[in-house]
Amino acid sequence: MMMPLMGWWQVKGLYSASADGKIKAWGKEGKSSHCLKGILEGHKDASFILVVVFERIGDGLVIVWVDVRVDELSCLETLRLQNNRDLFYAAKLVCLISMASSGSQCPPFDFSGKYYDVVSGDGCGRQSSFFEGKAVLNQSVGYSVILGFGAFFAIFTSFLVWLEKRYVGSKHTSEWFNTAGRNVKTGLIASVIVSQWTWAATILQSSNVAWQYGVSGPFWYASGATIQVLLFGVMAIEIKRKAPHAHTVCEIVKARWGTAAHMVFLSFCFLTNIIVTAMLLLGGSAVVNALTGVNIYAASFLIPLGVIVYTLAGGLKATFLASYIHSVIVHVVLVIFVYLVYTASNELGSPRVVYNRLIEVASKSRICQEPISHQGQSCGPVSGNYKGSYLTMMSSGGLVFGIINIVGNFGTVFVDNGYWVSAIAARPSSTHKGYLLGGLVWFAVPFSLATSLGLGALALDLPITASEAGRGLVPPATAIALMGKGGSILLLTMLFMAVTSAGSSELIAVSSLCTYDIYRTYIDPDATGKTILKVSRAVILGFGCFMGLLAVMLNKAGVSLGWMYLAMGVFIGSAVLPIAFMLLWRKANAIGAIVGATIGCLLGIITWLSVAKIEYGRVNLDTTGRNAPMLAGNLVSILTGGAIHAICSFVSPQNYDWGTTRQITVVEKEKSELPAEEYREEKLLRAKAWIVKWGVGFTFVIVLLWPLLSLPAGAFSIGYFTFWAVIAIAWGTIGSIAIIALPLYESWETIQSVLLGMFTNDRLMEKVEEMNLRLRTVMLAIPEAERIYLLEKEKAKKKESLEQVQP
Repeated sequence: MMMPLMGWWQVKGLYSASADGKIKAWGKEGKSSHCLKGILEGHKDASFILVVVFERIGDGLVIVWVDVRVDELSCLETLRLQNNRDLFYAAKLVCLISMASSGSQCPPFDFSGKYYDVVSGDGCGRQSSFFEGKAVLNQSVGYSVILGFGAFFAIFTSFLVWLEKRYVGSKHTSEWFNTAGRNVKTGLIASVIVSQWTWAATILQSSNVAWQYGVSGPFWYASGATIQVLLFGVMAIEIKRKAPHAHTVCEIVKARWGTAAHMVFLSFCFLTNIIVTAMLLLGGSAVVNALTGVNIYAASFLIPLGVIVYTLAGGLKATFLASYIHSVIVHVVLVIFVYLVYTASNELGSPRVVYNRLIEVASKSRICQEPISHQGQSCGPVSGNYKGSYLTMMSSGGLVFGIINIVGNFGTVFVDNGYWVSAIAARPSSTHKGYLLGGLVWFAVPFSLATSLGLGALALDLPITASEAGRGLVPPATAIALMGKGGSILLLTMLFMAVTSAGSSELIAVSSLCTYDIYRTYIDPDATGKTILKVSRAVILGFGCFMGLLAVMLNKAGVSLGWMYLAMGVFIGSAVLPIAFMLLWRKANAIGAIVGATIGCLLGIITWLSVAKIEYGRVNLDTTGRNAPMLAGNLVSILTGGAIHAICSFVSPQNYDWGTTRQITVVEKEKSELPAEEYREEKLLRAKAWIVKWGVGFTFVIVLLWPLLSLPAGAFSIGYFTFWAVIAIAWGTIGSIAIIALPLYESWETIQSVLLGMFTNDRLMEKVEEMNLRLRTVMLAIPEAERIYLLEKEKAKKKESLEQVQP
């Protein structure tokens, strides 16, 4: 076998090992063409296309191995061979490499054989896409989920609101409709934050970045969108201190900075709500269409229907109750998928199997040319990752995504009125705890889910295309591969819960802005509670219909969920720091806020489009959606907005005392169930110090400390990856238990009251209500009696808590 090689060394040549087990020698004829000079016996399993170039230089010889990988050692090098002994060794190495290689056998991996077919004789072809335009489920299933779940939640949530009104005594005023009585406890606030922050993108886009970058993708998605919620806890406490009766963030802007600033930031808030709504419906309609074949435009209109009904009926409290139910379902499905991938699945079933598969699919020896792999499919080493591995935090693409994610999500928390409404609805002693708990539990949704379904797609070698991934179809593909139709139904249910819950929050956010910042501010300042309630409901209905129309337009334009997710920070990032300064910095002035937000946005957009043009030569959805333009646009937008505002404020400080923000009034004055000490400055300052300590502390851990400690690991070992997977499983499990159990525990008294009322004679309930009415009348006549009652009630609660703590 070696003699022909040694006898042919004087001329320049190529040797290739192919799927037929032969090593073929090619000689150059003329200036450019090569012809077959001979066929050398190789190993029957040789299937790696190896190119070796021999060239005589003076008295020596140069041999070059191109794109060869053997046991982590790269053979891409040039050697000077001085004699036949060296040449013999080189030829022997060629044979050893060809024998060790198996990259082109069909299928390349036994575990993904169903996605490959033999084509053109001995060639191997991969399935062109996972879904291939075919729906997994019948359209009837899709319509059943959309309309059935929508109708169920509309009826059930409205029923819960009625029960609270009937048996607990809640008054359905405009204040209650838009603020839920400002008395929501820690567990429910945390559940609402998790549900509100669990968009379609949380479930879909997080797995897309896992599919693109490996383990770094889920981490950067989770950490890059958790810190905003943790830090917003500071803003939530500041609302209680400086604007206790506010209904929206823009009310506070107007009270501090006047009409011009109010109009500017009202525009940014509306833009944020539109972007978030677009992402919800883009992701939701794409998955419903891919899994069931339901028309994508029909899905865009039908998904919001049920949300509109229960939000119209119960306002913010209905949204909160529905959010809790949705959170329960999302977390149950999350735990099922996590345990399926890492413990129970026959296809995967353990971190070791997932680890080994990820090593195999990213091997440098893998052939990634047509037809064995197609453009846009995952194949071979990951560009920009350490050693091309999916199992590393040293990923340039993952890091860039993380930065874009952090910037963009500051905008969709700080500039989304929905988070301000939730903070306003929380009781002061629960606000900071609710946001911290909500942020930490939410971390598990993208991190645990994408570490399971995103990496699972790679470990199964699914033929997902970049287009499918961009539309959010990585999780459904993995769910189908592992569980068949059952997996697709579970994923569809989970997604529907996420879309409708977050959609309800956006409806209330827009309704509050239109009602209090437009109608009550500029149209009818003396509007009664009944009028406010009518306007709120009209806006919910109108914006609900607009949601569907917007999704249709964006789908028609070809805008994907992934593109919209990355671009959001460019448009709204410039408003983040001015809004934060509004409650945190007394020197922040109106001119700086207006100029910073508008100029920052314009410069961000210009930078974004310019980088796309310079880097790629054209501006379209493809080039503007790539990492470099997105990173530049996001950073310029948020940093410029903050810098301009800071400079203007230092030059001409406002030195504000928050007097006018404290004068914001409610429409209907009602007796609060909260004791006065809830709003004591000392108590609120302690709460602020607590959330600053823990919020900033956890931010440091998950954005800096954790990734830095992961860098020395390089490409993860099997032990390190197992530890990583265990963290994902544990975080998902513990977070799910906490978010399901705590609201039930805190509301147990209310639940008991409702159950008692439901199973008590109606005549008796009428007598009880009459007695309560008389007692309320007495309390109103003697204000001192009510104050003493509330103090005694608080003392009794504290005493009961102490008795529970003591053994």
